[in-house]
Amino acid sequence: MITVKEAVAKAIEFAQGMLGVPASEVLLEEVELGKDGPNDVWLITLSAPGRAGIAVLRRDYKKFIVRGDTGEVVSMKIRELASA
Repeated sequence: MITVKEAVAKAIEFAQGMLGVPASEVLLEEVELGKDGPNDVWLITLSAPGRAGIAVLRRDYKKFIVRGDTGEVVSMKIRELASA
């Protein structure tokens, strides 16, 4: 099983490659150990600067599923935030 640090690094690397986001702008928001079928996976939420509106800075949140045995990123989804 890969470590949580390795899984986070894989998710950040994937975000950089797919979204063109510099690693210095990526923040780690959540990490959770879970299952995807029979596989152990890391569920990782990262945020990066989103498109700025008029005087509004916001962050976009993405949830990554990283396989625990191989470190392969198998999914990236938009992470919806709960309403306050």
